[in-house]
Amino acid sequence: MGINDRVQDKKDARRKSAEAKRKLRDRSGHDGQVADWMSADGTLLAAFIAAVSRDGGAARFGYTRDGGAYAVGIYGDGDPYTVYITPKEDLNVWLRESTADFSRS
Repeated sequence: MGINDRVQDKKDARRKSAEAKRKLRDRSGHDGQVADWMSADGTLLAAFIAAVSRDGGAARFGYTRDGGAYAVGIYGDGDPYTVYITPKEDLNVWLRESTADFSRS
């Protein structure tokens, strides 16, 4: 096996991995609902970030591996943890309630 074969094998593996991830996202059974951060209210999102960071914490925003849910990592509030929010849940309600929880502490 030559160097070119290994390079091509790596490219093929990356392509297959990307295709598998896309298929998994497409198959995710969420009744057509998709996690999309664009649906978040910007003001609520900013308020959440401010509430978490007020005491030196931080938040990480992303998706689950299959893209089927929101993933919010919280740092600086004890041990780091991740909260998963499905598209069936109202993201803006979660942001509002979580902001209120952090504001009380």
